[in-house]
Amino acid sequence: MDSLRRKRCRRRRGLHRAARRRGLLLALSATALVGAGMGFDGSPRTVTAAKTSASDGGFDVTGYDITMDYRPDTQALRGVTVVSAKATSALDDFTLHLNKLTVHSVTVDSSSVKSFSRTGEKDLVIVPPTTIRRGAEFRVRVEYDGTPGPGWLPTESGGATAFMGNPSTWFPVHEDAHDQAAFHLTAKVPDGWSAVSVGRGGPLRPGSTTFRWTVPHVDPANVAVSVDRFSIERSALADGTPVVNAYAPGLKKTTKPLADRLPEIIEFLSGKFGRYPFRAAGNVFLHVNDDGPATAPQTRPVYMGAGNTRFMTLDAVVHEQAHQWYGISATARGPEDTCLSECFATYATWLWDEAKNGADLDARYREQVNANMGDADFWKELYRPGQAPGINMYDKGPLALHALRRQVGDKAFQRLIEQWPQAHRGGYVDWPQFERFAEKTARQDLTGFFNAWFRNATIPPDEYLWPGPLNP
Repeated sequence: MDSLRRKRCRRRRGLHRAARRRGLLLALSATALVGAGMGFDGSPRTVTAAKTSASDGGFDVTGYDITMDYRPDTQALRGVTVVSAKATSALDDFTLHLNKLTVHSVTVDSSSVKSFSRTGEKDLVIVPPTTIRRGAEFRVRVEYDGTPGPGWLPTESGGATAFMGNPSTWFPVHEDAHDQAAFHLTAKVPDGWSAVSVGRGGPLRPGSTTFRWTVPHVDPANVAVSVDRFSIERSALADGTPVVNAYAPGLKKTTKPLADRLPEIIEFLSGKFGRYPFRAAGNVFLHVNDDGPATAPQTRPVYMGAGNTRFMTLDAVVHEQAHQWYGISATARGPEDTCLSECFATYATWLWDEAKNGADLDARYREQVNANMGDADFWKELYRPGQAPGINMYDKGPLALHALRRQVGDKAFQRLIEQWPQAHRGGYVDWPQFERFAEKTARQDLTGFFNAWFRNATIPPDEYLWPGPLNP
């Protein structure tokens, strides 16, 4: 089994390298990960951390109401987005982000603006008719059309998918601001086509080609939409949470067996990480190309290489669903904190193998440590302030977490991986914060351990490389 695992790991590394060449690296998209909120329609049930705005630009968005019409045959998109916001300072002008699409009109509170202009690749600078006073609520309506640019990816079946982390590709947005808001999408497509997004929703009525999706609290970086000739299945988890699984043409036979295990996967992950953080779930299976990565938009992961059976495995589904806790609900604050997303989602597949297949994780750990003793790249840092970790987080990351498990013991480790996402729902989190949380939870000084495994780029000393029962 571990031999098969190594093949999968090598395949996964190849997929991520290919994705990076096309600007599709999942690890980097995860650095723009969403914070979550509370409510229903795909939201977390509780919020225990305050929302944080990294660079608010003078306003806080409270809602996006998007209406779009997409024609797959011409790749033409027409849209109207209403952005509701509150000024955090007096605004003589402000900036939204919209990449490539042509803007035809902009109003603020139903009045024509003094001007709007494009600067750079995606900045839409808007001068309102009068200064917006601090604390005032306002609504911006933007009308636009065109062919979406980078981040809007054609599928082999003639549809398209919006790559997570690039919302400005298809609607005007306050991007890269850690600015969570309500999201409402009404998408019209031609007969025979469907539009699937995040949260709760579906066709307005049976047979309709207009689809509506809604989430009351989401970071736009974690929003996606996919248009294709989907076969859509609806079901529910045991607690009534609605599930939507969407299959692009030709993919249902191979991917439905994976989708059918979603209730089992969420039940398992809930046992490890605490209750599922949202009120909608599901999967979207489509095929951009054989190297298309999987991504984890809030509530509904999108598998962009679902036609590649070497990649489209149960491990991939477990990994992306684990992101709903680690990376989506508790969101990495910056690129340097990406291990809080990817290391934990990868280790979730180890935990799954242990519980479901009887895998000996200690033996796997020893084998992989010994196999990589001479590989300097393998041991590069998993946390460096101001710099995202490398692709080695998919390999060194789960080893580091398994070593942490043996360092603190099973009971303390279980408390840690369960309490962390529960305590930080809806929040933006960083790696030093996790270190402090781990020490408090385990009641241990873990400074040496975290330095050895996460902050240093060398093989850890034996006391941290072989903790507890992990003897060489």
